[in-house]
Amino acid sequence: MQPGVGNPSPVRDVYVLKEMDEATLRVLRTRRDIACVLVNPLQALHPNRSAPGDATLLVSGRQAGFDKPAYAAWLRRLRDACTARGIVLIFDEVFLGFRLARGGAQEYFGVRADIVTYGKTVGGGLPVGVVCGTRELMRRFREDRPSDICFARGMFNAHPYVMASMNEFLRRLDEPGPDGAPPLREGYAALEGTWSRRVAALNRQLEQAALPVRLAHLMSIATVLYTTPSRYNWLFQFYLRAHGLLLSWVGSGRSIFSHAYTEADFEQVVGRFVAAASEMRDGGWWWSPADASNRSMRRRVTRELLGARLRGPGRSAHRAGPAIAGS
Repeated sequence: MQPGVGNPSPVRDVYVLKEMDEATLRVLRTRRDIACVLVNPLQALHPNRSAPGDATLLVSGRQAGFDKPAYAAWLRRLRDACTARGIVLIFDEVFLGFRLARGGAQEYFGVRADIVTYGKTVGGGLPVGVVCGTRELMRRFREDRPSDICFARGMFNAHPYVMASMNEFLRRLDEPGPDGAPPLREGYAALEGTWSRRVAALNRQLEQAALPVRLAHLMSIATVLYTTPSRYNWLFQFYLRAHGLLLSWVGSGRSIFSHAYTEADFEQVVGRFVAAASEMRDGGWWWSPADASNRSMRRRVTRELLGARLRGPGRSAHRAGPAIAGS
């Protein structure tokens, strides 16, 4: 359907299309039933892959890497295709918020969306949802029935605490802070270089210590990659926790650093990160046969699971090496 034309039919299907792929643009240019395209700019860190977590991390096949020029070029092509077909382009910035730039992902990648959504980041962590868009798309009534208004309601709508917090945050972006501190917007220009330098320094230390761990990052958001085939990578988040680094619920797949970190703060992170990786290596959890590969490990785990299934509950076979903890 075309948004805003006639009486739109109910939504029937949701298509999951590949990013940075010519076939996706071909679909958008030829189909007549595409109402909108929803993009989460965080996917720039791992295009066409689910958010990395540790729940099923039994090998080292996790991949991530950020190429800003390539992803920005893709978003521009996507924008052009949507504009040509009258398709609404939506950026989901509930997670990223204003982490990338004062104007969010739109400013960072140089692409204007039709609708943008924000979450708790704009409210100082308090529960809030924000939808921004063009005048036409945000209109809550029909021209032929102006009294028929679409109400948007929620449990915390216009809560004074939330509104006050949002007001302070947005004013702080553009106004000087306490004691003449510069506006927050002035710090964005240096953030990209700062975090690239910091992550590069951490990766150098990991490489020098011959540890099979690296970080890939998008600004201050990072994911842990493993360079050696191992079925115990998922344990790393617990070693990090033992050294005082608490990650988010997706384990080592998503590390979120504060923009308020000083160089001394991040040096503490580097020291603890390297110490945790060293302890895990010394404990033998990154042991693997000389001929191990991600493929061979997946096949081995599959055989073990199938064998356990065939043996039934209460019976187990001897396994060499450390046992797998968990259910």
